[in-house]
Amino acid sequence: MSSIEPQELEQLQQAGRRMYASGLTTGTLGSIGVRLPGGAVAVTAVGTRIGQLNSKDFLVLDSNRQPIRQNGRGAVMDAKMLTAVLEIQPAAGSVIRVTSPHTTALARSGEELIRRSEEMLEAVGGVAFVPYFRPGTVGLAGAVSEALRTNRAAIIEGQGAVLWGTDIDDAVDCAEALEAAAKVIFILNGKDDAEY
Repeated sequence: MSSIEPQELEQLQQAGRRMYASGLTTGTLGSIGVRLPGGAVAVTAVGTRIGQLNSKDFLVLDSNRQPIRQNGRGAVMDAKMLTAVLEIQPAAGSVIRVTSPHTTALARSGEELIRRSEEMLEAVGGVAFVPYFRPGTVGLAGAVSEALRTNRAAIIEGQGAVLWGTDIDDAVDCAEALEAAAKVIFILNGKDDAEY
Protein backbone atom coordinates (compact mmCIF):
# COMPACT_ATOMS: atom_id res chain seq x y z
CA MET A 1 0.00 0.00 0.00
CA SER A 2 1.42 3.40 -0.92
CA SER A 3 -1.19 5.73 0.52
CA ILE A 4 -3.53 6.31 3.42
CA GLU A 5 -7.07 5.18 2.68
CA PRO A 6 -9.76 7.92 2.83
CA GLN A 7 -11.44 6.42 5.91
CA GLU A 8 -8.12 6.26 7.77
CA LEU A 9 -7.27 9.83 6.72
CA GLU A 10 -10.60 11.01 8.12
CA GLN A 11 -9.86 9.27 11.44
CA LEU A 12 -6.39 10.89 11.52
CA GLN A 13 -7.89 14.32 10.76
CA GLN A 14 -10.43 13.98 13.58
CA ALA A 15 -7.69 12.87 15.98
CA GLY A 16 -5.46 15.74 14.86
CA ARG A 17 -8.21 18.27 15.54
CA ARG A 18 -8.73 16.67 18.95
CA MET A 19 -4.97 16.84 19.71
CA TYR A 20 -4.89 20.52 18.79
CA ALA A 21 -8.12 21.42 20.63
CA SER A 22 -6.97 19.70 23.83
CA GLY A 23 -3.56 21.42 23.75
CA LEU A 24 -1.52 18.28 23.07
CA THR A 25 0.10 20.08 20.12
CA THR A 26 0.48 23.69 19.02
CA GLY A 27 1.35 25.11 15.62
CA THR A 28 3.69 22.66 13.89
CA LEU A 29 4.90 21.03 17.13
CA GLY A 30 3.96 17.39 17.50
CA SER A 31 3.96 14.46 15.10
CA ILE A 32 2.10 11.29 14.16
CA GLY A 33 3.23 7.91 12.89
CA VAL A 34 0.78 5.24 11.78
CA ARG A 35 1.20 1.64 10.68
CA LEU A 36 -0.25 0.82 7.26
CA PRO A 37 -1.01 -2.61 5.76
CA GLY A 38 1.89 -4.35 4.04
CA GLY A 39 4.61 -3.05 6.35
CA ALA A 40 4.45 0.58 5.24
CA VAL A 41 4.39 3.43 7.75
CA ALA A 42 3.06 6.96 7.34
CA VAL A 43 4.65 9.84 9.28
CA THR A 44 3.81 13.50 9.31
CA ALA A 45 5.85 15.77 7.07
CA VAL A 46 7.87 18.82 8.06
CA GLY A 47 5.65 21.84 8.74
CA THR A 48 2.49 19.84 9.43
CA ARG A 49 -0.17 21.53 11.52
CA ILE A 50 -1.66 18.58 13.40
CA GLY A 51 -5.00 20.38 13.82
CA GLN A 52 -5.39 20.80 10.04
CA LEU A 53 -4.19 17.51 8.55
CA ASN A 54 -4.62 16.61 4.89
CA SER A 55 -3.23 13.82 2.71
CA LYS A 56 -0.19 15.94 1.71
CA ASP A 57 0.85 16.11 5.36
CA PHE A 58 1.94 12.45 5.40
CA LEU A 59 5.08 10.85 4.03
CA VAL A 60 4.58 7.14 3.35
CA LEU A 61 7.61 4.91 3.94
CA ASP A 62 7.99 1.30 2.80
CA SER A 63 9.12 -1.59 5.02
CA ASN A 64 12.75 -0.42 4.56
CA ARG A 65 11.69 3.09 5.66
CA GLN A 66 12.33 4.53 2.21
CA PRO A 67 9.84 7.09 0.84
CA ILE A 68 7.08 5.73 -1.36
CA ARG A 69 5.21 9.01 -1.62
CA GLN A 70 6.73 12.33 -0.57
CA ASN A 71 4.48 15.13 -1.87
CA GLY A 72 7.63 17.24 -2.16
CA ARG A 73 8.15 17.40 1.62
CA GLY A 74 10.56 15.73 3.99
CA ALA A 75 9.65 13.63 6.99
CA VAL A 76 9.28 15.32 10.37
CA MET A 77 12.37 15.25 12.62
CA ASP A 78 10.67 12.62 14.81
CA ALA A 79 10.34 10.12 11.91
CA LYS A 80 13.19 7.85 13.09
CA MET A 81 11.68 7.74 16.56
CA LEU A 82 8.12 7.10 15.36
CA THR A 83 9.15 4.30 13.00
CA ALA A 84 11.44 2.74 15.64
CA VAL A 85 8.53 2.53 18.09
CA LEU A 86 6.27 0.95 15.46
CA GLU A 87 8.99 -1.61 14.72
CA ILE A 88 9.63 -2.59 18.34
CA GLN A 89 6.05 -2.47 19.66
CA PRO A 90 3.83 -4.87 17.68
CA ALA A 91 0.65 -3.72 19.48
CA ALA A 92 1.16 -0.12 18.30
CA GLY A 93 -0.98 1.00 15.38
CA SER A 94 -0.08 4.64 15.93
CA VAL A 95 2.58 6.67 17.74
CA ILE A 96 2.29 10.35 18.61
CA ARG A 97 4.69 13.00 19.91
CA VAL A 98 3.06 15.64 22.11
CA THR A 99 4.21 18.90 23.67
CA SER A 100 1.28 19.63 25.96
CA PRO A 101 1.99 22.11 28.80
CA HIS A 102 1.83 19.91 31.92
CA THR A 103 3.46 16.91 30.28
CA THR A 104 6.30 19.07 28.98
CA ALA A 105 6.67 20.70 32.41
CA LEU A 106 6.89 17.20 33.90
CA ALA A 107 9.59 16.34 31.33
CA ARG A 108 11.54 19.39 32.49
CA SER A 109 11.10 18.52 36.18
CA GLY A 110 13.20 15.37 35.94
CA GLU A 111 13.12 11.70 36.72
CA GLU A 112 12.75 12.04 40.49
CA LEU A 113 9.32 13.72 40.29
CA ILE A 114 8.16 11.12 37.77
CA ARG A 115 9.35 8.29 39.99
CA ARG A 116 7.62 9.80 43.05
CA SER A 117 4.43 10.13 40.99
CA GLU A 118 4.24 6.56 39.65
CA GLU A 119 0.88 5.93 41.32
CA MET A 120 -0.64 8.94 39.55
CA LEU A 121 0.75 7.73 36.22
CA GLU A 122 -0.43 4.10 36.48
CA ALA A 123 -3.64 4.74 34.54
CA VAL A 124 -1.61 5.76 31.50
CA GLY A 125 -0.27 2.20 31.17
CA GLY A 126 3.34 2.63 32.18
CA VAL A 127 5.45 5.74 31.88
CA ALA A 128 9.22 5.69 31.37
CA PHE A 129 11.66 8.57 31.74
CA VAL A 130 14.15 8.94 28.86
CA PRO A 131 17.24 11.09 29.50
CA TYR A 132 17.99 13.93 27.12
CA PHE A 133 19.14 13.11 23.59
CA ARG A 134 19.34 15.64 20.79
CA PRO A 135 16.03 15.64 18.83
CA GLY A 136 16.02 13.66 15.60
CA THR A 137 18.98 11.45 16.51
CA VAL A 138 19.30 7.68 16.30
CA GLY A 139 20.15 7.68 20.02
CA LEU A 140 16.82 9.28 20.90
CA ALA A 141 14.94 6.90 18.58
CA GLY A 142 16.62 3.90 20.21
CA ALA A 143 16.06 5.07 23.78
CA VAL A 144 12.39 5.94 23.23
CA SER A 145 11.58 2.76 21.31
CA GLU A 146 13.25 0.64 24.00
CA ALA A 147 11.26 2.47 26.72
CA LEU A 148 8.03 1.88 24.80
CA ARG A 149 8.69 -1.83 24.48
CA THR A 150 7.08 -2.20 27.96
CA ASN A 151 5.41 1.19 28.56
CA ARG A 152 2.69 3.22 26.86
CA ALA A 153 4.45 6.57 27.30
CA ALA A 154 8.01 7.85 27.29
CA ILE A 155 8.67 11.26 28.82
CA ILE A 156 11.79 12.69 27.22
CA GLU A 157 13.85 14.92 29.50
CA GLY A 158 13.09 18.53 28.62
CA GLN A 159 11.14 17.70 25.45
CA GLY A 160 7.65 16.28 26.05
CA ALA A 161 6.32 12.78 25.49
CA VAL A 162 5.88 10.01 22.94
CA LEU A 163 2.97 7.61 23.32
CA TRP A 164 1.60 4.67 21.40
CA GLY A 165 -1.89 3.30 20.93
CA THR A 166 -3.56 0.46 19.13
CA ASP A 167 -4.85 3.17 16.77
CA ILE A 168 -4.67 6.97 16.64
CA ASP A 169 -7.68 7.44 18.95
CA ASP A 170 -6.17 5.15 21.58
CA ALA A 171 -2.87 7.06 21.39
CA VAL A 172 -4.68 10.39 21.88
CA ASP A 173 -6.66 8.93 24.81
CA CYS A 174 -3.34 7.95 26.40
CA ALA A 175 -1.85 11.43 25.81
CA GLU A 176 -4.89 13.12 27.35
CA ALA A 177 -4.64 10.83 30.39
CA LEU A 178 -0.94 11.67 30.75
CA GLU A 179 -1.60 15.41 30.50
CA ALA A 180 -4.37 15.20 33.15
CA ALA A 181 -2.12 13.18 35.47
CA ALA A 182 0.75 15.64 35.01
CA LYS A 183 -1.55 18.52 35.94
CA VAL A 184 -2.63 16.73 39.13
CA ILE A 185 1.02 16.00 39.98
CA PHE A 186 1.82 19.71 39.89
CA ILE A 187 -1.28 20.58 41.93
CA LEU A 188 -0.32 18.01 44.58
CA ASN A 189 3.22 19.37 44.66
CA GLY A 190 1.87 22.87 45.37
CA LYS A 191 2.86 24.44 42.06
CA ASP A 192 0.64 26.59 39.94
CA ASP A 193 1.10 27.36 36.24
CA ALA A 194 3.53 30.21 36.98
CA GLU A 195 5.95 27.97 38.92
CA TYR A 196 6.82 25.30 36.36
